[in-house]
Amino acid sequence: MTVSTAFAGFPREGLEFLEGLAKDNTREYFEIHRDTYQSALLQPAKDFVVALGEELRARVSPAIRAEPRINGSILRINRDTRFSADKRPYKEHVDFWFWEGDGPSRERPGLFIRLRPATVTLGAGMHRFEPPVLAAYRAAVADEATGRALESAITEATGLRGVTVGGAQYKRVPREFGADHPRADLLRHGALYVSGDWKLPRSVSGAAFVGWAAEKLERMAPVERWLTAALPA
Repeated sequence: MTVSTAFAGFPREGLEFLEGLAKDNTREYFEIHRDTYQSALLQPAKDFVVALGEELRARVSPAIRAEPRINGSILRINRDTRFSADKRPYKEHVDFWFWEGDGPSRERPGLFIRLRPATVTLGAGMHRFEPPVLAAYRAAVADEATGRALESAITEATGLRGVTVGGAQYKRVPREFGADHPRADLLRHGALYVSGDWKLPRSVSGAAFVGWAAEKLERMAPVERWLTAALPA
């Protein structure tokens, strides 16, 4: 059962826990400081999800999903090291994901936040297109009306200072499209998202952090909205 209280900010102790984890990324450190993680980072994170979810449903779309739990809108802090040369057991940040649609959450467009002790990343879009989604994305980019709408969405999102476009993956335009296609760059994407990094604002320690984050996510949301409309549900 998830119990949420009104979000009052991320306490300094929670950010200091992440700072310490970056210096001593071991299970021993985590276990010694588990109570701090639970009370000063995870519980505020759950409260943040509830509060920001309400803001995003009002500002972006009433269908935005915000689930205040690990493996919901809060990603696990444990790293999957099975196929990685990096065997550090924990992430040194907290990731948040707010998605739209009824499919598996990581296969849907959404809005994301990465909270670190001194900086924060915010963004909108999708970090991976599965084959059927990739085909639908390319068709929508190639179409004159929806393709132009995407260009407008990107222009709007990148109007926020510091925001850039990510997800370009392929060196060549897919063979079914001409190399001189007016949106050739977008056709080389295997994912599409916009994001930016900011110095952590002072408001992170209070309830005002919700509005700070919501305002920036709202500015980037046109890309998420385009993906939600263009891709299969």
